[in-house]
Amino acid sequence: MRRILFALGCALSLATAAHAAPFSKADSNHDGLVTYAEAKRVMPQLSQVHFNKFATDGTITKSRWPSLSNFYDLMYRQR
Repeated sequence: MRRILFALGCALSLATAAHAAPFSKADSNHDGLVTYAEAKRVMPQLSQVHFNKFATDGTITKSRWPSLSNFYDLMYRQR
């Protein structure tokens, strides 16, 4: 399931999301990683389960951010 969600997110990241929050806005402490708490500030409806599907060691890197952001737009904003 994780691979399917990641592949979906990667495919969607090729298209620019209209509502995507920039990584720099989410990475509030500027350490190059986004925790669930940081992501939740810019994606208030995001569930821990969905975050974990894209996270590595509990964090999202800049390279994975577009996948999570696009997934969030599809799952939470386009309803």
